[in-house]
Amino acid sequence: MKTKGLMTFASLRAGVIAVVATALVITPLAVAHAANAPTFGKVCTTEGISTGQMTSSLICAQNANGKLTWQRVRLGANNAVPIATSTPPKGTIEFHHWRPEDKVVLQGIIDKYQAKYPGTYINQVIMTSVDYTNLAYAKISVNKKAALFVTSRGGQFNQFYAGGLLASLSNQRFIKQNVIQSALTPGIVDGVVYGLPYQSLFNNPLYNAEMFTKNGWKVPTTWTQTLAFCKTAKAAGFIPFAWPGATRGNAGQIINSFLMNSAPDLATLTARITAIDTGKADLTEPWFVEMANKYKAMADAGCFPANPTGYNDTVAPADFAAGKAAIYPTGTFGMSTVTKLNPAMSGKMKMMSLITTDSKPLYQGITNNTFILSVNAKSSSTDQKIAASFMSFLAQAENAQAYAVGTSQHVSIINVDYSANVDLLNTSDIMGKKLLLAPRFLFNNVNNVRNPLEDALIAITGGADVMKTLTDTSKTIKQGLTS
Repeated sequence: MKTKGLMTFASLRAGVIAVVATALVITPLAVAHAANAPTFGKVCTTEGISTGQMTSSLICAQNANGKLTWQRVRLGANNAVPIATSTPPKGTIEFHHWRPEDKVVLQGIIDKYQAKYPGTYINQVIMTSVDYTNLAYAKISVNKKAALFVTSRGGQFNQFYAGGLLASLSNQRFIKQNVIQSALTPGIVDGVVYGLPYQSLFNNPLYNAEMFTKNGWKVPTTWTQTLAFCKTAKAAGFIPFAWPGATRGNAGQIINSFLMNSAPDLATLTARITAIDTGKADLTEPWFVEMANKYKAMADAGCFPANPTGYNDTVAPADFAAGKAAIYPTGTFGMSTVTKLNPAMSGKMKMMSLITTDSKPLYQGITNNTFILSVNAKSSSTDQKIAASFMSFLAQAENAQAYAVGTSQHVSIINVDYSANVDLLNTSDIMGKKLLLAPRFLFNNVNNVRNPLEDALIAITGGADVMKTLTDTSKTIKQGLTS
């Protein structure tokens, strides 16, 4: 329950969300305690603490006199209230995406939209994430009826932009008033908004909190503790990390955690990744070799399942859901799959940081704004209007909330309350940590660089020699970049 200028601890926890400070860094936030409930104009102590993603939310910030007080948080581009859905023309468009697990929830929202606007139809066209990565551009670029589609942050978004498929959304009022502006960063090029990142997800390992409690395990917070935990969990008969090494898309999620504390600062990390991505450096760089050796160290400690390179993302969530594995190292987007496999897992999942250092970490976790909704610039004017209208419908709080609760996925829309989904609540505490925008997607050259790079790390985890694998893969990358 909320009163004017006052929020209870429960509502704070339901709505708390991180705010992007720069293109790659998220400021650490905390959830205020009930004993110190925020009140507009009242003195506060910790700058940056926010009460959530509501238009009535507050943030602890300096006022004109330099004192820290609770102030209205500005989530949108202005202080205007969220705008209603734009009325579409009649017609039919296709909505292309990679989330088959969201089909039913999205169809419910589509049915609601179509009932409100008779004669306007949205048809979902869904591929697996792997097929979408490889085939979406080729299919959508020759299909003008694919008026609404999604891209992932980084290389795929850049590919669609370079191909002229992204229509500008900058003049759409719902973009300015219904969307948390900090979440728009991955969809902006040179100040122009070309996509709405709908999902606000966290690419950190999920762990079975009930299993940890029953076995008296503590969540590891250092590299040494992580390796020790793996040995303990394996000795107890569990798979420590249900890591899907055979499915590159989700196997690659942990590279975010390995990268986040691999450099002394963000600028150095960005420069290192860019150097490899452009062929100025290769995988035999000392920093990358050190990271690859940590993959091997986890394998040697028994962290991963037997035959990790043959263990796919069908078996991994199933083992986690069945209580055979302690940790499923993908991200919040995996929760819905787990609870569909075993509804009893609802409320038992929490999120941990995968820390690869024994010193104080620079970052404690990974966040990402993705599932970027865009309008096809090559579609007809009528179909573009339908696509923009349905996007504005998805950007209504009640619909975004239905999507969030139904799919166990945090979103980037203002005024969404997560209190109806215990799994979203149980993982929201990651938002109070210092998070890095997923560096995996700084590798823009997906086919020639990121894919072979990740394949090399997977092979090393499966027992391949570290230096030989990195040397051979560097040659493959060089050939791909120069061909």
